[in-house]
Amino acid sequence: MLLAMSTQLLPRQIQKPILAPVMQQSIEVLLLSLTELNIAVEQEMQNNPMLEINEEATLARERSLEEITASVNELLRHAPSPSSGHTRHFTDDEILEEKPVKTESTLEDTLLQQLRVELTDPQDIKIGEYLIGNLDEDGYLTTTCAEVAFLLGVQDPGRVEQVLAVIQGFEPAGIASRDLRECLLTQIKSGIHPGKDFLIRMIEEHLEDLGHKRFQQIARKMAMPLEEVKKLANGIAALEPKPARNHRPVRSSIYVYPDVVIRKDKQDSYRVEVSREGVPQLRINASYRDLLKRADLSDRDREFILEKFRNAVNFIRSVEQRGRTLRRIAGYVLEKQKAFFEEGEALVPMILKDVAQAIGRNESTVSRAISNKYVDTPRGIFPIKFFFSQGIPAAAGSNAPRGFVASRSVKDEIHDLITSEDKGAPLSDQDIHLYLMRRNMQIARRTISKYRQALRILPSNLRKV
Repeated sequence: MLLAMSTQLLPRQIQKPILAPVMQQSIEVLLLSLTELNIAVEQEMQNNPMLEINEEATLARERSLEEITASVNELLRHAPSPSSGHTRHFTDDEILEEKPVKTESTLEDTLLQQLRVELTDPQDIKIGEYLIGNLDEDGYLTTTCAEVAFLLGVQDPGRVEQVLAVIQGFEPAGIASRDLRECLLTQIKSGIHPGKDFLIRMIEEHLEDLGHKRFQQIARKMAMPLEEVKKLANGIAALEPKPARNHRPVRSSIYVYPDVVIRKDKQDSYRVEVSREGVPQLRINASYRDLLKRADLSDRDREFILEKFRNAVNFIRSVEQRGRTLRRIAGYVLEKQKAFFEEGEALVPMILKDVAQAIGRNESTVSRAISNKYVDTPRGIFPIKFFFSQGIPAAAGSNAPRGFVASRSVKDEIHDLITSEDKGAPLSDQDIHLYLMRRNMQIARRTISKYRQALRILPSNLRKV
């Protein structure tokens, strides 16, 4: 029996949230940091002829810079140079021009230089370049030799192994290892270490016990005195588990540009400003706007200009809306965390919901607004997210606001406790729990363990010296 099959279209009504293009653009602009906003403004000006820089605002900035330069020169004019007794007059370029960025070679560049010295065969160099390109931030190899052989079309994976062995002999020692065991073994074999054979055996056979400081078990299995085992363990602890750690250049040219500035004025009152450093004031190009008034303008041209006009207006509104949102959030942060700015006291618990309700926006908007944003305060530059933390219930009778202590303050307390502890008798999570209870902080031991792990602090049995 044959069954006939057919297809047909049936209408169905569904509810689906769709963001208008204007709303999408507003969200995208809100997510941008100050540096990203500057780039976005430049791109938008290139794509939309209706946008132009407000020259009046730019001139006002230039005048202020000229006044600063003039005042500096006036001060220098009356301050004789200690070396020659003559004054030096600084020009605008000398004061405002940025110094050239010092370039530093990367770890990969150093390894590639060593590679080209050691190897001459083009195929081997190609394999080596691929291996070096697959090192992670710590200097470990993130792929296998079989995968490299397959991707590069090398018939013999053993050839990749040979090239890898050459790279593992480069500086820094332990580079291009595939795991911690290989990293430590490479460093032991490449250097001069007392008891090298015992060190190699300990790493190959007892690395897990070594990591948990089970020295008694290692001594029993290796038939060695306990003190000798501890001496060898100290030698292994002196090795570098992350071979690339001290060979990554410090990028002195990377700066954090604060999106918001909180400053004290002459009356000792705090003031919130949204930074526009490098971001020009925008306005609609009057020439294109006047074109819309022409009677001989074709419908196609009129529609094009209208579309660009709407896009320009929406972009300017999005930038201004971003500034207003950041200002209101920073104002709320200043109000809630004023004790921190004034006296450096512990932070008050503050969550996204609190801010959203205070400024009349939803939590997702607040979350986007503070993402990758920084605030410059009298106490330094902080990520805006620094001031947000959950609350830990405080004991009755404490001075904590609304009966809660900020979780960040608890983490700081735990960090300070462990930093100042007796290394011969480190504090356990239970000890920290009892201490915090005496400080009127009602926090569970498992929460302390979670915070300790978040701070990347080992448990007490592994901290004991």
